[in-house]
Amino acid sequence: MSHLVVANGEGQHSLWPHTLGMPSGWQATGFSGTEEDCLDHIAEVWTDMRPRSLRALSTAVPNVLSTERFVLRELTAAQVAALLRDDASGDDWAPGYPSAGTRAAATGFGRRATDRHVRGFGMYQVVRCADGRVIGDIGFHTPPHEGSVEVGFGIVESGRGAGYASGALRELTRWALAQPGVTTVVARTPKDSTASQAVLERVGFHRTAEEAELLHYVLTAEGCEQTGSPSIGRDPIADGGRGAA
Repeated sequence: MSHLVVANGEGQHSLWPHTLGMPSGWQATGFSGTEEDCLDHIAEVWTDMRPRSLRALSTAVPNVLSTERFVLRELTAAQVAALLRDDASGDDWAPGYPSAGTRAAATGFGRRATDRHVRGFGMYQVVRCADGRVIGDIGFHTPPHEGSVEVGFGIVESGRGAGYASGALRELTRWALAQPGVTTVVARTPKDSTASQAVLERVGFHRTAEEAELLHYVLTAEGCEQTGSPSIGRDPIADGGRGAA
């Protein structure tokens, strides 16, 4: 019986009887022959058996956003996992880093399925240019869904009071809203975290809803454009955890 070599969207290969209709999600590669011929061809062309999405993740260069005052440095999955180790340490970490909020964010990131790892929509460290110290982190809970993505942030105590939280939030939300298909950035913060609420509002987020313990905020591309250049004045954030849930 003659067979076709077929492949799916993840680059995985198989053989399929020539007389049967093409299975959903698979396409012919143009090679056909006996079962043995097809298996030999597959062995020759399909040398990396990882799904395409996993291969792309392993080779993707992390995103970096730079300003005169700070750099937002996206972490790899391995670097995020390292933050959860009991002996986690870094020569460039400011006192108090990583915080409890950092570890909570890293835990959430680690629970993502492979196909939910999208370059740029992960976890970033906030690096202060003045001394090269990591003073906090910021990032997205998940990749965009239906045009929306949720952000969270946190600055350690030694890095507060100089506008880094609002500056980092503004820079990252501008980047997100410039990506294809992203129309809104949302955030949630505890009702009693007035400092976090002030940071969100300085960047242009508007309160949209509330529940028992949380306030919901949203920022659109239009709202982001209206906030102007990043502020370098006093940063009102004062809590020890994440600036947004």
